[in-house]
Amino acid sequence: MSKLWLDIAVFKPTDGFVYQTRIDNNVKSIRGFLRDLKKYLKAEITEHLFCMEHTGKYGHAFLAASVLEKAKVWVELPIQIKRSQGLVRGKTDRWDAARIAQYAYRFADKAVFWMPADKTIQDLKDLQVKRNRLVKAHSQLSQENKNDPLFKKPLLALKQGIEVIEEKMEQLVTQNDRARHQYDLLKTVPGIGKQTAMALIIVTNGFTRLTESRKLSCYSGLAPFPYSSGSSVKGRTKVSKMGDKKLKVLLNLSAWNAIRSITAFKDYFNRKVSEGKHKMSVINAVRNKLIALALAVIKRNSPFEKNYSFS
Repeated sequence: MSKLWLDIAVFKPTDGFVYQTRIDNNVKSIRGFLRDLKKYLKAEITEHLFCMEHTGKYGHAFLAASVLEKAKVWVELPIQIKRSQGLVRGKTDRWDAARIAQYAYRFADKAVFWMPADKTIQDLKDLQVKRNRLVKAHSQLSQENKNDPLFKKPLLALKQGIEVIEEKMEQLVTQNDRARHQYDLLKTVPGIGKQTAMALIIVTNGFTRLTESRKLSCYSGLAPFPYSSGSSVKGRTKVSKMGDKKLKVLLNLSAWNAIRSITAFKDYFNRKVSEGKHKMSVINAVRNKLIALALAVIKRNSPFEKNYSFS
């Protein structure tokens, strides 16, 4: 997947690679390719498995075309495909397409088909990306030029831009009954504010995916994993560096807010630290509890209970 074109390889278990081509990365060209492929292979589009790397916006055209042509698409993480290939020498777009096709055949039983997101959630995601860019720019400028009067107006403009985007995000949420209801429920959970609530709705696609606490924690980079082997390797149990770092930051802020403002969380934090637990380990436990609580209020379809206490 690239900005201007797509490299495509078609693999058949009985015949190997039967077709390779490069097409323009736009909906019209992709729909034309899919129709030609149907004639070439004499099979319905629904009989094929299309696998593509997750490359962000470069994949939007193919996904849009797949909806129109009813194609089954598996969007996989590039690192997952890369690590499955073992030692690889050389790299071209044509070779990468062939390797992705082979990966899709080998692991077809693990395919998770892509489903189009609700339009409101997709619009929220697009606005969230823009907001994150402005927040990052504002943070960098304010740190480097905090006392420089020349940057006063640019910083103010960035701040106003962030506020405008946040207002648009709230408007989108309030215009969708389902999203608004989930948003209101999530904000009842201690520490979870507007941006964390919206981020959770976006990453779970309105709580239609990642609906298990462990899976959402893993996606956020908060699930602890052991690291040991035999009798000699006894590493610390720790979280993976792979995960949604922006969501992780939001949940970190939410955890601190909950500890500062809610007695149950504050008492839990102080008790665990006094028992000798590392502060960051306890913070991570609170982050995971917030995830569990967020999923609970959505599944129960009822607000957070204020008399909640840790066991």
